[in-house]
Amino acid sequence: MTQYRGVLDIASVADGFERALLGEDEADGLMSAGLDEIARRGAQFMLQVAAEQEIAEFLDRRPYEPLGDKQGYRNGHRARTLTCGSGSFEVKLPKVKGASGFERKVIPAYQRSSERIQKTLPLLYAEGLSTRDFERALRPFWKKSGLSRSSVSRCNKELYDQFGTWRRRDLSGMKVMYLFLDGVMERVRFGTNDKEGVLVAHAILEDGSRELLAIHLGPRESEDSWRTVLNDLVERGLEEPKLVISDGCPGLIAAVKKTWREVPRQRCIAHKIRNVIGRVTKKEQPQLKKAVTKIFYAPSLNEAKIAVGRFIAKYGDRYPTACETLCKDIDDCLTFYAFPEVHWKRIRTSNVIERAFKEVRRRTRVVGRFPTEKSALVLIWASIEQDRLKWRGVKMSSSIFKGVVQAVEDLKKEPIRIDSARKYLAAA
Repeated sequence: MTQYRGVLDIASVADGFERALLGEDEADGLMSAGLDEIARRGAQFMLQVAAEQEIAEFLDRRPYEPLGDKQGYRNGHRARTLTCGSGSFEVKLPKVKGASGFERKVIPAYQRSSERIQKTLPLLYAEGLSTRDFERALRPFWKKSGLSRSSVSRCNKELYDQFGTWRRRDLSGMKVMYLFLDGVMERVRFGTNDKEGVLVAHAILEDGSRELLAIHLGPRESEDSWRTVLNDLVERGLEEPKLVISDGCPGLIAAVKKTWREVPRQRCIAHKIRNVIGRVTKKEQPQLKKAVTKIFYAPSLNEAKIAVGRFIAKYGDRYPTACETLCKDIDDCLTFYAFPEVHWKRIRTSNVIERAFKEVRRRTRVVGRFPTEKSALVLIWASIEQDRLKWRGVKMSSSIFKGVVQAVEDLKKEPIRIDSARKYLAAA
């Protein structure tokens, strides 16, 4: 078949299409309709022209031109409502009879919305908008077609597919330097007010970048629940990290020790500070917080050890419960001092996940309860993954990396010990 050129002259048919699409009265007042309406009508017009052009090129003749020895002919139109960035409108797609092999490329079969719309809706869902929010906000823009729940579900399928790929991905090529583990209790299921543990693992890699590794639901932050998370990471090929950062959850600590027995652990100092000052009255908390903060922000490990001794000497008799809370696991709270100083700010707390959980709560609050475990995980994953783009990595160079490796070797030979804390606990 020879290529047919000049099938449609847009200039010559513009007026006819304009009046066919808009109607006689509306066409005359189009220029006063406003920018949005002009853009919507313009998109409708151009797609209609493109659909006619496509069929004309396939049949190799103009509309109403005699068939002759050519195969195939037009056989009316089929209306289809489309949604794109300009809004929602109807396009009449010409039908073909008597010829095979015709495949629409301008508007593929079954397409109802643009790829950009399909990719944007899941992002809005991840930002916390509910289906009703979509319908209410976009109905004026998308006119009578609106946005059904089934439309949102179809668009969100891409989000589910991305989550499925992400949670099964191979981690063997991922060089993890610092592994952060944390969890939060949330009400996520229909039919119950019980809270479940949302267990999250994320990492700082050897190139200094941050990566979200796993999200699981567990009945609680138990050892078994955390073992499930860690086993999943290992089974997907994750190598032993240089350091694990977490709070003081007993189940989590036990799971880490059974999975990576010799990996050093940094206990989150933010959790520790809250636990210590929570053992005294609100009136006394400011002075105690100032004293305990001096320990974890001391310029060196030796000065931190001195600060621990001063804290015990000053508050040991007056606030014994607070002092016991401080001294318990204080060695693990000071692990970060063995690593390069340029990383201290990033590895002494798990605050990044704490902030991410605030976003999770804000967005899950919109939904309230989820019908399935997967629907809960998908939204939580999308929320944290969106927030991850804001996470800052750490400075990395060959000398800094050597410092990290040396820190791990030194800690294996001589773990950090705070003798004043041990003596206090022994005497308590």
